[in-house]
Amino acid sequence: MAQYSVPLLLLFIASAATSFVTTAAVKRIAEEVGAIDHPNERKFHAGATPRMGGLAIIFGFGFPLMLLAANGHAAELVSKNLTYLFAVLASGSLIVGLGVYDDLLGSDAPKKFLVQTTAAIILVSFGFQFSSVSLAGFTVRLGYLGPLVSIIWIVGVINAVNFIDGIDSLATLVAITIAVAFGVIALIRHDVFSIVIMTSLAGSLIGFYRWNRPPAKIFMGDTGSLFIGLLLAACSIARPIKSPTALIVGGPMLALALPVLDTLIVMKQRFGVKSAFSARVTRMFNADRRHFHHVLVEKYGSITKAIVSIWIITLLFAVAAVLTVIDELKNFGYSVGIAGFVAMLFLRYWFRRHAVHAPVERQA
Repeated sequence: MAQYSVPLLLLFIASAATSFVTTAAVKRIAEEVGAIDHPNERKFHAGATPRMGGLAIIFGFGFPLMLLAANGHAAELVSKNLTYLFAVLASGSLIVGLGVYDDLLGSDAPKKFLVQTTAAIILVSFGFQFSSVSLAGFTVRLGYLGPLVSIIWIVGVINAVNFIDGIDSLATLVAITIAVAFGVIALIRHDVFSIVIMTSLAGSLIGFYRWNRPPAKIFMGDTGSLFIGLLLAACSIARPIKSPTALIVGGPMLALALPVLDTLIVMKQRFGVKSAFSARVTRMFNADRRHFHHVLVEKYGSITKAIVSIWIITLLFAVAAVLTVIDELKNFGYSVGIAGFVAMLFLRYWFRRHAVHAPVERQA
């Protein structure tokens, strides 16, 4: 992989620079077309803020990939994974269209679910699927259920990333951390496709972070969070092209543990409220203040402390994910993952502060 270090470094720098520069233009466009996020009872920013920043992330992700195709080593990287690349482009186009539509006009849960499922089916049909799942030494063969489980996983990850985008820079920081972990895992597994995708995504997110850090000048919106979720879902089940066996998922699931577990916990809580079954199912997809970041902001009375806490837990899961793909460090990796899980449960359910009712710091 050493021969690819230069094009990958150029890709990372170009993605960061492109995203940073284009965010300014996207911000102006969002203001002109009225794609503005206004404060409400669920949101912690104090003033109206443009959204659709995801367009800059997407441009920073894709444009450098096209430019670097002129580089011999970069072209070789792309040519080895054309099928996967076409799948991401096709499914990504649907997701981007959904995100832009939602940021501009708003979209209900059934429409989102339909488009997300269609995008997931495209990925699965191009080979983004797993036939077995392995965790802590236990392996479950999925058989004919493999494609279905893969679709559910992809749609679940897309929504998990979308749901965690509730505080300035939170989704950006979490996604950067997971993308770096995926990149290291891909390097260990010689998964060229994921290395390229995660390098470009991490660079683009870092370029965008300068605009998104508190107090955010622009939000990524659904345009960004849905697209990022799609890429992370795809790379979490991308199989190294030279691998002789079906993908066994372990590390990638750990890296995504915080947003996925948070989503599952919240959906369970929403479903548990007594009412008609159809109302329970509908409520599972309705927005409220049950997510991890909402809980921590209320407990801390500080958005900054909530962001740092969630990032540290995400980092624990990311480190655990990398360690579990190294045979000699696998047990240590699961120990780190358990530590992250315990920390998440502690902060969510047991941790209390005397200043629970203190005013929440607002983001200007």
